[in-house]
Amino acid sequence: MLRIDFHSHLGDIFKDAHNVIYKQNLVAREMPDAFTIREERGFKGPFITEDTDQALREFIDINHERSRVNSMENMLRCMDEACVQYANILPIMPALSFEDYEVAHMVEPRFLPWTFPDFRLGKDVGKKLLEDSERGAYGLKLHPVLMMRSLDDPLVEISLEAWAQTGKPMTSHCGAGMYYYPEINDEYCTPEFGDLKYFAECARRYPEINMVAAHCGGTAAGNIERLAQLCEGMDNVYVDTSFRSHEDIELMISLFGRERVMFGTDYPFGSYKRQVEQVEIAVNGDQELRDLVFWRNANRLLHVV
Repeated sequence: MLRIDFHSHLGDIFKDAHNVIYKQNLVAREMPDAFTIREERGFKGPFITEDTDQALREFIDINHERSRVNSMENMLRCMDEACVQYANILPIMPALSFEDYEVAHMVEPRFLPWTFPDFRLGKDVGKKLLEDSERGAYGLKLHPVLMMRSLDDPLVEISLEAWAQTGKPMTSHCGAGMYYYPEINDEYCTPEFGDLKYFAECARRYPEINMVAAHCGGTAAGNIERLAQLCEGMDNVYVDTSFRSHEDIELMISLFGRERVMFGTDYPFGSYKRQVEQVEIAVNGDQELRDLVFWRNANRLLHVV
């Protein structure tokens, strides 16, 4: 059974950028883990169930702790346990770049490296992305919240105009969220840029680029339906299953079509084993649908096998 994870990360994607990709024997510290708790609820409900400063800080802490121990060794072990053969690894600059993942791919070909715009290059940002594509980047990752630029920012537009020449996919984070403590979050994030309207408008402006809405629009209630409404009639819009319950995945298939939903985990924040379980429940023994979600849809965009 072939499985391709369309949405994952390798290494520490946050501002401290711990150099952990090739470290051995990394173990996360024990702390409250909202990710595991939510998965045990069947990927249902919010990550933060209490509206308190402590709950928010604990959620931010576990985000960073999972990222801090996100080594190649740990990721491969989790992939093997869930029989996942390939994983798209999505960089977040400035913490991780295409070059970091290019090397990781040389070490372990099961990791499929993507690229991310280097906005420090100004108007040459597109030229660099084309070079990355020539060197083997499988796709373009955007994260409006962490890059602090909306999808209609002029340098993002330059990036997308260049990327359109490659014929390769783009995926963008969807959903507002905080990644750092409230007192510093505004220095590193712009949560409102995760709003679905930016993704839908971007997909409409670039119909030639196959665009994947991460988490199928984010995990807030109603986001699947809102994304489907905003992107109605757009043949270039795909979604991934990361953080989604089997009920959500069934709804995604219904609204977007069985050829536009792809297995994704957002590892290290999502679990391989539990996300595989949710997809298996959603496809309900339909072998053709199972293959489409687990690998065929992704392979149509990536040409892996």
